[in-house]
Amino acid sequence: MSISPTSMFDEAQQLPPVLGWRLPAAGFVLYSIIGMVAHILGLPSLLLIGAGLMFLCVLAAGSQSLARLRVDPSVAVVMSILVLAVVATLYDPTHTIFHNLLKHVVICIMYVLIFSMGLRPIYSTPFCKVFLLTLLFMGAVSLMMPRGQEMDDVTRMSGFFVNANNLGLTMMTLLFLIDENRDGVVMKVFVHAVIILFLILSGTSGAILAYLGAMVFKSVVFLKPLVFHTSARTDRVQLIAVVLVLSLICLGCLLPASLYQRVPLANRLVAQLSLIREELPLAVSGYELDYARLSSVYGESSGSGIWRIAHWRKGVDVLTAANSFQLLVGHGIGSSGLLLDKVPHNDYLRVLIEQGLLGLTLSLAFFAIVLQRIDSRHRYCVVAIALYCICENNMDNLLFMSIFTFFLASAQNRSLPHPLAAT
Repeated sequence: MSISPTSMFDEAQQLPPVLGWRLPAAGFVLYSIIGMVAHILGLPSLLLIGAGLMFLCVLAAGSQSLARLRVDPSVAVVMSILVLAVVATLYDPTHTIFHNLLKHVVICIMYVLIFSMGLRPIYSTPFCKVFLLTLLFMGAVSLMMPRGQEMDDVTRMSGFFVNANNLGLTMMTLLFLIDENRDGVVMKVFVHAVIILFLILSGTSGAILAYLGAMVFKSVVFLKPLVFHTSARTDRVQLIAVVLVLSLICLGCLLPASLYQRVPLANRLVAQLSLIREELPLAVSGYELDYARLSSVYGESSGSGIWRIAHWRKGVDVLTAANSFQLLVGHGIGSSGLLLDKVPHNDYLRVLIEQGLLGLTLSLAFFAIVLQRIDSRHRYCVVAIALYCICENNMDNLLFMSIFTFFLASAQNRSLPHPLAAT
């Protein structure tokens, strides 16, 4: 279903101006600074204060938009997801972790407010620099205190974050701040170079594979008009560049594993994939794997992939044991960590356990709506996160979810005709 920006916001010109991106950007900066202090000092309670300040900033900025909420498919889906989470909690509150439910509510409300404000996409405004500099500052702080974990020949750096996965995820959000229209080649190369640097330093296999998958998607999207439209065939330099990138990726997939052993990070990826290939039948059958033996054979850092698959198998057991109501609406926000002892390390499985078939369907419907509306040149950003969510718990990271929400809510409004979209 296609919704034109004009029909969505045709009455907005009659309303008084709102504060635009000023307060949301200020709230994000405050939360980022407080989050760094909280992790450095070991005071997680400060995170609640930072999150509260960011939410209040967005609420203050979007207060005028509350009077002009639109009957929009994406808003309706988000509100349905919110109601569904409350219904599951009312049915059985023992499985709900209430601080997770609070984060869930905050993210849903922030999306509705930012979307209803009719703001220009975050990457096309002057306030993009505020988000960009904040993320770069967080990366610089992580470089100055490179706390890490030694695994085989690879050091996984986490900086001031709880773990290396959060560092890789947070720095990947720089993708949301690239303006494909206005940013020059130097700026784009710089942002991607920073992302690649931190993905390598964090040593997060899932993030690296997700980024590569997103780049392949971006290359295919870029290649399509060059191949099928006569007017674009003259741009041979760009066409050759894309073909070379795709060829290098294919070549890398075909090279023998022995050549990767000289590169520690690549060796780790190859070892993980080899272990998955060998032990996959046992993992999916529910057999308890001997991780100590596997680590001695394949290396200490090679077991994370097969462990995830075995853990997902336990999640499937939880689903098969659920009653009809739990299968439909879930066990409650945060319940997957209680039922599995550890969160699933797969956001799709997590949504299925916590919000049921209805929740997963609504979530996929939401992303389908958003992907249809946003500029096709920015869809690779969502693809990167969608791939990373296969093997990680990204939707539990409020810092990431806040900027992801800002991006998704505003990226749909890239061609608003009224003054309210200026900031």
